[in-house]
Amino acid sequence: MSTEAAVHIDALMDLFRQACERQRWTLDHERGLNGWTDVRCSAGHEFSVRAWDLLSVRKPFGVDPSEPWCRKCRSVGYVADCLAVLKSVAEAQGVELTATDEDDESKEGHIVFAAECPQGHRFRTTGPNARGWRGDPVDVLCPDCRQAAAFAEGFAKAEAVIRETRSTVVKEYRNALDIRCRRGHHHTFRVDGQMEREAIRPDFCGACTKLAKFQKFSERAKDLGVTVLESQWIAASRPHQAVCFAGHEFGLVPKQMKRGCPECPRGMYGGAVPPHDVYYIVSGLDTKTGRETVKPGISSGSGYNRLRHHAEDGLTVQHLRIPGLPAGMARALERFVLDGLDSEGWLSTRGVEYFPAAALQDVMDLVGEWFTDQPGLCSRPVVVDLGDVYDPAEAPVMHDVVDVDVDTAVVFDSGEVPVVVALTP
Repeated sequence: MSTEAAVHIDALMDLFRQACERQRWTLDHERGLNGWTDVRCSAGHEFSVRAWDLLSVRKPFGVDPSEPWCRKCRSVGYVADCLAVLKSVAEAQGVELTATDEDDESKEGHIVFAAECPQGHRFRTTGPNARGWRGDPVDVLCPDCRQAAAFAEGFAKAEAVIRETRSTVVKEYRNALDIRCRRGHHHTFRVDGQMEREAIRPDFCGACTKLAKFQKFSERAKDLGVTVLESQWIAASRPHQAVCFAGHEFGLVPKQMKRGCPECPRGMYGGAVPPHDVYYIVSGLDTKTGRETVKPGISSGSGYNRLRHHAEDGLTVQHLRIPGLPAGMARALERFVLDGLDSEGWLSTRGVEYFPAAALQDVMDLVGEWFTDQPGLCSRPVVVDLGDVYDPAEAPVMHDVVDVDVDTAVVFDSGEVPVVVALTP
């Protein structure tokens, strides 16, 4: 070390000793600028400091030189306040406290207590543990009881969500549940953290959320006279295969839906879109999924353009086609049937309107129920024996399309025959 450096270091050490004298510290075993020097304050608290830490900043330990630098001296009021809160909380909750001769890791002077709650849980605690992060007294001091209460809250919330969403519990753990949503998607509900408990909510399933987006997208498209042909949600900025009421096929982007069909004149989209006035039910072997499927839906005009698309997908059997419905009635009927199928537990095979073929009878029942409940429609049940319509030798295995004349207010009675209708010419 050079002579000049030694002079400067000696000067700094003199400043360090002067600072310690002003703080009324007693020095022991000085170890230079960067070494740890053992000191004892006027209150008898022993600790170690480095001379350079005190001399290199304007406010050592974040406080002015006029304030005590000893952390324990500086925290006397706070420690006493925490201790009072701890004893008050322990008394209210029936927790027994036994003082030890240990200090906690904060070096502020908090006494460590050995504690036992009324449930028999043993733990160690200090004054700061009696306050929450906002400074309020904690509701439960015992960490085991607090964890048990949090777990109970999380499991109760999970049970409510499972019941609301009709999900199924696959496996239970001490701090979690493996569940399967009603559409078969697997998830895990954890309850051992605040963020995990907040994640337990009815919209927990991302795949089902995408399906809800797709359903909303399809409904918005129908307002423009457009039918979405895509079987699932892709992305808000990606085109989805669609067809307008005029038969134009194009890619419909969810973020760019103001225009509708790019091939139709703009003037046709100002309230002049033909209403959905056809309700139909078709079924067959869906070429996209390879499953026997029934598809209830709505269309405009005669509905044959939409039925042609279904036939191309393998849904060739037409069970029902009701043309000429008043404005808004087809949409209302469609919503009623889809909600009914959902409440009865039928899951879509793709999209939101394709269901297993076994759901056909329920679809027909729901259509009949809706027509029966409509005010202003005069119920006139007419049972049609299919043998009177078709020659027995020509009667199809599955019922062919039957048109319903809305003016005659037809009702359905699926208990006697699959379709109770009045045949149009």
